[in-house]
Amino acid sequence: MSINPPQSGFPELVTKRLLLRQIKEADAQLLHQYWTDPAVIEYLTLEPFKDLEETLNMIALLNSLPEFNQGIRWAITRKADNMVIGTCGFHNLKAEHSRTEIGYELGKPFWKQGFMAEALAAVIPYGFKYLNLNRIEAFVNLGNSNSTNILTIMGFSLDGLLREYEFARGQFVDQYCYSLLKKEYCRLSQS
Repeated sequence: MSINPPQSGFPELVTKRLLLRQIKEADAQLLHQYWTDPAVIEYLTLEPFKDLEETLNMIALLNSLPEFNQGIRWAITRKADNMVIGTCGFHNLKAEHSRTEIGYELGKPFWKQGFMAEALAAVIPYGFKYLNLNRIEAFVNLGNSNSTNILTIMGFSLDGLLREYEFARGQFVDQYCYSLLKKEYCRLSQS
């Protein structure tokens, strides 16, 4: 894995099979397919997008996160064919507390192939090294076993269940809170 330093523009993260790069407007068609697929968005708290303009607005929002020191989001692309297969990154960055939330999604054709674990294995150390994080949090809707499994694989611990934590799609939703601390990550990466 290699990381281009942040001062060289938008940081690109490279793994064995993936290139994580800035999301482009040209990615909108594929991302719109993923962001409107009922299987992909089942556990997201966003309302399903109705048109491509909403996808373009989301891309603009995600790309503005670094400018306002609120986080960073990468397009996950396969190096073999440069196809965008999903996104991942940080949001709700609280620099004064050295913590952020991690979020991610993958197009359904790319599930269960190890792509998300590979992407997160690049994103997590970036957060601890370049964003000076002490804590990375993940909030997962009750029932989203794919997400809880990947977080467990990545070394996150379950902090607890937040009852009716968010209002999504007309109802209150319970969410699990997971976290990974820098000292835990350092211990895991040395073993």
